[in-house]
Amino acid sequence: MPIATVAERIEAPADAVWNHISWHGVERLAGGLFKRIEFFGDVPEVGITKRLHLAEGLPVLERLEAVDEAERTYRYRVIDCGSMPITDYSGYVRVTPCGPAACFLKIECEFTPVLVSEEEWAETWRAMEMSLIEQVRGLVAAPQPAE
Repeated sequence: MPIATVAERIEAPADAVWNHISWHGVERLAGGLFKRIEFFGDVPEVGITKRLHLAEGLPVLERLEAVDEAERTYRYRVIDCGSMPITDYSGYVRVTPCGPAACFLKIECEFTPVLVSEEEWAETWRAMEMSLIEQVRGLVAAPQPAE
């Protein structure tokens, strides 16, 4: 199956980034790519689900497959693709510290294209993920000193 990956350095502590990109942390990103997010379970444990209402199209339902809060990583699977033109979607998120004030954020998906080519979906997906990363950057950016 094809895999698409984005990995970016963010100039903020890993815990700050994790607070925005973890399973429940993404709720802080509602209003951008996600119009609304519904959670079905309050604790990040294998088997809980969430419904993402995207800016366009039908909602997508995801199930948490694995999580390691200490390592700042989780895996999930899309169990209802909504309007997405792909199937067999599984995702992976990892935040890796780069010292005390920076980190790498890696987001990856494995998928089977159905109504689009592999290249089309990978390009669309990367653009969506980069918009999320930019949103996270804006939320965790250290305030700039006044001049």
